[in-house]
Amino acid sequence: MHLNTKGLVIRTVDWRDSDRLLTVMTEDYGKITVKAQGIRRRGSRFGAAGQLFAYCDFTLYERGGRMTLQDAQVVQQFFRLSEDLDALALASYFCELLATEGEEDVPVPGLLRLALNSLYALANHVSQRELVKAAFELRFLAIVGYEPDLWRCASCGAEPQEPQVNLQAGQLHCAKCRAAFRQGVSMPLSRAALQAARYILRCDLKKLFSWSIPAEDLALLGAFTENYCLVRLERGFKTLDFYKSLQEGGLYT
Repeated sequence: MHLNTKGLVIRTVDWRDSDRLLTVMTEDYGKITVKAQGIRRRGSRFGAAGQLFAYCDFTLYERGGRMTLQDAQVVQQFFRLSEDLDALALASYFCELLATEGEEDVPVPGLLRLALNSLYALANHVSQRELVKAAFELRFLAIVGYEPDLWRCASCGAEPQEPQVNLQAGQLHCAKCRAAFRQGVSMPLSRAALQAARYILRCDLKKLFSWSIPAEDLALLGAFTENYCLVRLERGFKTLDFYKSLQEGGLYT
């Protein structure tokens, strides 16, 4: 059976002498694995479609639950990412998140659009990298089922004046209600950071990066989204470690 779908290549693995296995995020079928035969041969007409970040119109042959590449037309490749090592590292982290979370062949509405909008924002410097990172992490977690409850204190029901979020529970609480959460780590958010997080969770995806807050508030928000991501997914990410090493080294900022 032949299938046509648009998708973003989020992971590549070289296989045998000239083949490559592609992990592709699609709107129609969710995350799928595609075998691209001969794609690494010199002169392969599909070579560009087998690269990380390639957004393509794919024609696939499906048999016994396995997908084989039949044809591909590149729609977008986000070439500008290669001009900025920080942006490239962050885009790679986004793709690692996408590739490692969730089941294959299960459509996840909004996930492909989130990925494309985020890569576009990084490649074209639409907003600060740390803002794009925080927005992607939090909206990604919400889409895949880990949305935190950031609307009222989970203990007393009030609007927190000194908001904190328990990472294990994914719940907002007042500083004075910390004792109600006996387990896990709670991280502080400023009022501005909390409002930004609420906006990220509810805004239209096309407006996901249409906001700004002071640097100190963005730092609080970024620390929360990153640590919430690591706690809820219960794993680390090599691409995130590399991105952070660039920031700490200060060589490319």
